[in-house]
Amino acid sequence: MIACLSIPYFAAAVERRSDETLANRPLAIGGQPWEARPVYAFSQEVAHKGVEIGMSLRLVQVLSPQSHFMPASQRRYSQVSSEVIDVLVDFSPLIEPQEFWHPITDIGQRITRNGRNLPARYCLDLEGLPEREALPFVSEIGKCVRQETEMEPAIGLAAHKFTAQVAATVCSVNHALPVKLGEDRPFLASRSLSFLPLEKDMARRLSLLGIRTLGQLGDLSLPALREQFGPQIVPLYNLAQGETGEAVQSRTLERQEEGQIVFDGAVDNSEVVAAAADRLVAKLAHRLQASDLQGRRLILIWDMEDGSVQQQAVILRQPVANVSHLSAAVQELISGKAITCAISSLKIVLSDLVPAKAQQLTLFKTTAVPDKTQRTIHNLATKYQKSGFFQPQTADSAHPLPERRFQLQPLCYDSLVA
Repeated sequence: MIACLSIPYFAAAVERRSDETLANRPLAIGGQPWEARPVYAFSQEVAHKGVEIGMSLRLVQVLSPQSHFMPASQRRYSQVSSEVIDVLVDFSPLIEPQEFWHPITDIGQRITRNGRNLPARYCLDLEGLPEREALPFVSEIGKCVRQETEMEPAIGLAAHKFTAQVAATVCSVNHALPVKLGEDRPFLASRSLSFLPLEKDMARRLSLLGIRTLGQLGDLSLPALREQFGPQIVPLYNLAQGETGEAVQSRTLERQEEGQIVFDGAVDNSEVVAAAADRLVAKLAHRLQASDLQGRRLILIWDMEDGSVQQQAVILRQPVANVSHLSAAVQELISGKAITCAISSLKIVLSDLVPAKAQQLTLFKTTAVPDKTQRTIHNLATKYQKSGFFQPQTADSAHPLPERRFQLQPLCYDSLVA
């Protein structure tokens, strides 16, 4: 089974999560109406006024004069999308993110119905989960997404990815729409042809033939369609039939840990910034150690008082999770930056995370000078005399039986050390 989570009008939902005063206001995102640029994203209320993808901000104001215009923050949208992925990866490692909140299409390619509500969409392969268990499972996924990210997904559930995407698009938020096994074609039959990624010329020709639904396309003869439209119609025909077995194209998701401090007022004192960085490093190091991870790439991101964003990065010679090593790297970056403008916030990102490597203690004493562990044991044996500590000594290194290759000698009490 394939589950598809769709969060419609994603950019507007993120802005409303950040500012509750925007909850009931129609939003036009991407700039001010006097700017000569296309709208980046918008809310559902603005879409109902006739605003479409690709329109200019000026035209948006004409169609929806009550809209609240605001700049886009793509970095924040990507960050919230990563939060959603972090929740989903606990349920399935096979995730295909499809981020359409700012769709950019090639010339001649129509935007499908799936992308018109500017969603953030995530397809999950449930890896053979039985149908009777899939619906309560995806309901739990939706509940966790709502609780941990405050986003409201609509969920489609089907045997094939395209059917699940259509179900998620027509489903209401905070609901799940399952399509039973073998019922893909009946479910898709009444759906608009606009769900298919058709080129404009092909869409026009199909419309002239009176073909406006997926069911009408699926009822036609495939050889006749191939003769009229060429081989590119075949995968679209299979989608309309609900017969495609397209797999979820999961991608390797880069894990990272990050922390941010927003100062009460803009700061231009390097000592204050350094102290704040140390606190962030301590928190990040604790998270890495709790997850048995180490980071190789360290990034500092500065939000300046004048609205600009600066960043510095360093790649460590080897992955670390130690507070002192990370702090030294951060302080080196800070000391190399001249603060010419006050800083409003500081973010530290640790990426290129790898599992921590365990260090195996040596079993046999290879040097004349004992290491810290050996000295500690020796001191305990000296203090308690009969402490039960033993020192391994090589006996017969070539013996076929491992237990005969060494023998244990007790660590005796040494009166000279006492």
